Amino acid sequence: KDFCIEELNTNERETELKNRDKEETQAKIDTLTNEIETLTNEIDTLKAEIASLQTELKRAGEDREQENKDFQETVADQRATVKLLEKTLDVLKGFYNKKHKGA
Repeated sequence: KDFCIEELNTNERETELKNRDKEETQAKIDTLTNEIETLTNEIDTLKAEIASLQTELKRAGEDREQENKDFQETVADQRATVKLLEKTLDVLKGFYNKKHKGA
């Protein structure tokens, strides 16, 4: 009889320990599940931000390309203006040099 009581007590203690272990494990599972959900949401948010930044980067590249094209056109116009002014200056020099020599 004492043996049976002792075994019963041992079984009850082991059952209590196993139940405690089970509860602790379930608590860890719940915590990790929440962490996974939080991290998944953060990953989704970051992916959306990356996509947005890539779009902005593409637009910035297109804008920069257009601005460079406009700049190159402006430079070409200014160079043409300089050449035209140089030709005009040569014509005026020729005119005034002839007038000065003829006077």
